[in-house]
Amino acid sequence: MAKPREKAPTVKLQPNVSKIVEAILHVVSEAETRRTSLTQYEIVKTLFLADKAHLNRYGRPITFDDYVAMRDGPVPSFAYDLLKRNQSAVKRAGNDIPWEQSERVAGERAHHYHSPARKPDESILSPSDLVALSDALASVKGLSFGQIRRLTHEDPAYLDAWEDDGERKQYPMSYGLLFEVPDFEKAERIEFLSKHNVPHR
Repeated sequence: MAKPREKAPTVKLQPNVSKIVEAILHVVSEAETRRTSLTQYEIVKTLFLADKAHLNRYGRPITFDDYVAMRDGPVPSFAYDLLKRNQSAVKRAGNDIPWEQSERVAGERAHHYHSPARKPDESILSPSDLVALSDALASVKGLSFGQIRRLTHEDPAYLDAWEDDGERKQYPMSYGLLFEVPDFEKAERIEFLSKHNVPHR
């Protein structure tokens, strides 16, 4: 039996549920102003790119979600469950799902998310959060599925975590590798911040 390869250390964050809800609502609302809707794939990739950009520029992510490597790239765990309307995730969000989810159209794999029920709460998302989310959404909408897939699959944290020949559907990603210069001590500080109600503005 082959010895498992060594991977970078991981941390376990406490997702900021209110920020995740508002972040999803923000990108769904912004897409609505462009007269389009978003797929689950586009939303999770937008959150990933926004979290990584904000982490490197300001020293903290937006959502504090845990990222896992799945076949189609990095995925924010709680946001993914919320978009799938996982009962436990919806309950943690206070049953607040302020957007609509369409049924799959024939020939398509994905649901579409649209029709925000309210405006995002800007007392929860900081100005820098909003800019990072908008910039990430613009990047995602400007790329094809294949281009987004290549961009996110080339991320060092994804490459470290994913196993093509593994039996699992997802593998935890190392937050330390999300920094432009890998930093596992900073990742541990992010873990601490996520669990001790430190203001995330």
